[in-house]
Amino acid sequence: TPRTSVLDLRLSGALYFERLFLASMISLGKGDNEDIDVVLPSAPLEISSPFVSHTFKNRIPQILQRTLDYSKDKLKPQHVEGVEALIQEIKGDKPLQPITDAKHDADEWNTALKGYVDRKATWSQAPWFLWETYMYRRLASITHFWETGVDYFAAEKRKGLETTAAQIKARAKVVQEIGGKWDYTTLRKLMLADLWGNQADASLFSATTMGDKGGQGGGSSSSDKLICDESKRVFDVLERHPVSKARKAVFFTDNAGLEIVSDLMLIDFLLTSKQVAVIELKLKPYPYFVSDATPEDIKVTVDFLKQIGDKPCERLGTAIEKFIDSKKLILTKEWFLTSSKPMWAMPKELRSELRENTDLVFVKGDLMYRKLLGDYVLPPDLKFNDFL
Repeated sequence: TPRTSVLDLRLSGALYFERLFLASMISLGKGDNEDIDVVLPSAPLEISSPFVSHTFKNRIPQILQRTLDYSKDKLKPQHVEGVEALIQEIKGDKPLQPITDAKHDADEWNTALKGYVDRKATWSQAPWFLWETYMYRRLASITHFWETGVDYFAAEKRKGLETTAAQIKARAKVVQEIGGKWDYTTLRKLMLADLWGNQADASLFSATTMGDKGGQGGGSSSSDKLICDESKRVFDVLERHPVSKARKAVFFTDNAGLEIVSDLMLIDFLLTSKQVAVIELKLKPYPYFVSDATPEDIKVTVDFLKQIGDKPCERLGTAIEKFIDSKKLILTKEWFLTSSKPMWAMPKELRSELRENTDLVFVKGDLMYRKLLGDYVLPPDLKFNDFL
């Protein structure tokens, strides 16, 4: 269907746009105490949309049930009961509830929920983006994630790594052969491989179906379905500015597994070629959208690369470990990425950090696309930059 086609293109189009960076810098240039004024085209997508309805009635309950199937032996009985109750709450379209734990984002969540809670609005009566992100926050609270440290998506993420081992080996071989060679063709090849790695999204595909995702040959030749390719502008940005010891790039990351390996491959290239001095991975602070990467997933991925029995993978894993140890690769938890807020409501502290200390921003995946543009029905010929 047209909706599925658009979704697949979003997934295959892990985003970096220089236009995004420039537009962000224009917005970030406002005073720290000023909000960004946004005129929205319409109300965001709600339950009346067929795909939103399908997500609410089918995908979300299936994800939660699948989580129990993978993690029942790791979760305490009361936590299993809590997840089962959450499934029934969603299926019964019950009123939204406030967040009851004391984590530092709880007040922010309850502020976002207040209008809906006060009028006893049900799940389906809230905007799609709000209730979908809220579900993952509720799940973390119900399972006492911060107290137990149990990643209830870990088994599925691990399976996603294992079922994409062939694509991972192909990517590791490509980046080993390249070394630190810096030119446009090489950068584009690695950006394409990173882009197609975004297909490995377990919130849309199960781990058992990941094996055919991510493109072939390291993803380097998969360009026929691109809807926008501005990789030359990325290269030009890096070329025209003198290499600085302080040059920093930031990744707003998406999925663990094949995608984070693809990110690490591009990161290895950027640091080895010395085009970037420091890279920061902004990761999810708790298990999120099934396969989204947390700091712990980076450690798991590095260990997987070193132990898979493949020399190029072992080299990549060892290189990433050294970059982390030397602080050239920094891993941070970014709570904004798991909030219900869109990009134009980015916290002022983060906005200031990007404006003052960051030269390049990579924004990855469908969720960040939604945070950038909102869940709106837009004309298909509307240009990304015009709307942004």
